Amino acid sequence: MASTLLSPGVDIQERDLTLGSIETVEVNVGAIVGAFSKGPVLTPTRIATESQLIEIFGEPTDANAETWWTAASFLSYGGVLDVVRCGTSGQLTASDDFTTSPYTLSISSKDIYEASYLDAGSNPFRFAARNVGADSNGIVVSTIDKGADYILTLDGIPGTITVGTEITNVGASKSARIYDWDATGNKLSIITSDTWTTTDDVENGTTDLNITGVQDWYDQQDVKVIINGVTTTLGKWNVIAPRPGTSTYASARGGANDEMHVCVWDRTGSVTGTPKTLLEKFTYVSKANDAKTAEGSLNYYPQVILEKSAYVYWGSHEVEAYDVSANALTDSASNIPGTSNGGSPSTTVFDLIVDKSGTLNNGLQSYSFSNPTDGVGKGAESLGATSGEIVTALQEFADPETRLIDYLIAGPGDAASKTNTQAIADAVITIASSRKDCVGFISPYRGDVVGVTSSTTQTQNVIDFYSGRASTSFAVFDNTWKYVYDRFADKYRYIPCCGDTAGLCASTTANGLPWFSPAGLNRGAIRGAIKLAYSPTKSERDSLYQKRINPITSLPGQGIVLFGDKTALASPSAFDRINVRRLFLVLEKTIGNAAKGVLFELNDEFTRNNFKNVVEPYLRGVQAERGVTDFKVVCDGTNNTGAIIDANEFKADFYIKPARSINFITLTFVATRTGVSFEEVVPRR
Repeated sequence: MASTLLSPGVDIQERDLTLGSIETVEVNVGAIVGAFSKGPVLTPTRIATESQLIEIFGEPTDANAETWWTAASFLSYGGVLDVVRCGTSGQLTASDDFTTSPYTLSISSKDIYEASYLDAGSNPFRFAARNVGADSNGIVVSTIDKGADYILTLDGIPGTITVGTEITNVGASKSARIYDWDATGNKLSIITSDTWTTTDDVENGTTDLNITGVQDWYDQQDVKVIINGVTTTLGKWNVIAPRPGTSTYASARGGANDEMHVCVWDRTGSVTGTPKTLLEKFTYVSKANDAKTAEGSLNYYPQVILEKSAYVYWGSHEVEAYDVSANALTDSASNIPGTSNGGSPSTTVFDLIVDKSGTLNNGLQSYSFSNPTDGVGKGAESLGATSGEIVTALQEFADPETRLIDYLIAGPGDAASKTNTQAIADAVITIASSRKDCVGFISPYRGDVVGVTSSTTQTQNVIDFYSGRASTSFAVFDNTWKYVYDRFADKYRYIPCCGDTAGLCASTTANGLPWFSPAGLNRGAIRGAIKLAYSPTKSERDSLYQKRINPITSLPGQGIVLFGDKTALASPSAFDRINVRRLFLVLEKTIGNAAKGVLFELNDEFTRNNFKNVVEPYLRGVQAERGVTDFKVVCDGTNNTGAIIDANEFKADFYIKPARSINFITLTFVATRTGVSFEEVVPRR
């Protein structure tokens, strides 16, 4: 820009290059819904590998194998997958509850827990699993507080034993409060500030007994759970953490013994595969509802479990919560959920927890998610999802702003109903067509192709299945199911190919060619297929292709291949091909993302030229990579008129000549006489 100065001086100019260059928006995210054995419900979770699929959503079962292997098939092509576990009426949450039989409890998400079960006083459970289903039946929650100080082994029974009463040694130089009495071996657990040894003896009323052994109470405590009369020891508390006591926070406010440890165990191995595995621990959490750590974060044990546990929710314990800072020092039990310990000075002592009936628990507890009398787990899972439940789960992907996806995979549908499967297909089509930034992938009804012996019948069945589906360039139809080996069940299964057709698009993108067709011998090989339920002949492929259906076929000597690249658009158009639809999705996402840099800038020639200078090099790059044959960008005064500018709008028009895939090849072989010049027989074009 030339200087505007008319006499010597300094001309200061600015040039805005903040828009920078355009980077292609990554387009390789699939989405699928279905019934899984574990994992979060109605919560999209991003999966990158099959091992992650197993870890988060469990292994396939007979009930959900078709969905599971469809997801795994997509992942095998290199994309990532957002998985949503359907909510089903048969899902029950494992819990330690207040009934003798399994309680019908279904907490499918943290949102539902916070909406319905955060009020401890009304909860039907003490602890409940975060993961609905049977997978959590083997969970045990164990808790311990300071407990007693010593276990004294006596040479007899010291008169009347009343927990909470005081005893002394002979001469009353030492005192203690009775914590527990174990008649097996005459073991007396005591709370004391004195040091007791075998040189002392116990005086309780007129009874005077010798102490034959002194043990540290905490060091002797095992994590135990009793199921159906069988005791299982999970570990030692002193290995997990040193003894809890009084937090600095409670001590400064006149409290004592507020600390506790909470551990979550996989008793049976149902979660990890290894029995007696410690899943997580929360040490030195507090029973005071206003407690804080030294760093200032909340340390009240229900709050810590709510925010940090990956396996359990806290349920109904305290009938009242004690606020250390709000209650005066007292010997009265009225301010705390339990009793107080008198002394000099008097201190408030916290009991471990109180259940909803108001019954005090002592400092050592185990809460099993299986019935202690019969071992029956209280979690259950219905692994079959209805079409309505699948359609509901699909709505998690309805909003393009909150769920960024590129491929919406319909999955197997409803094996029992062709109509229901069509309803699922329609939901996928509706969502993709409404979003306009992704493509839905659909396979036919299982019963139309699997187990049908006539290929003529299969062809007509598939055509009939798709005949009522909406015309759209945002969906892709295939014709068949593939036969795969399920190594988890050691059997073979049929699964739909929609995961594969979406996966081929992901594979094409992963190779840097999102605008290339995913079909054919170069890019269309179907992975993991032993055979097809329906492999159409040439004439049958002709019939399918005219009806917007992409044939997947077995070609002798060349494998199983996707042999079509049509979208579900019924009318002839550039957008009736997958590569063109995907090209425009890439361009629209990428340039649309870049256009956000123009928001709130001035609509003038400078801004318009700057925008063109950013997008045109990007389009030339796409052209160099064979995505378009030519293009033109119009962003000037012709489309940014005064009325447009006054309306605070900005317009750019993109004229694109998309590269077209080859669908039809004609090879003409001409025999000529010897001595004839080719110039005589080759027609002039």
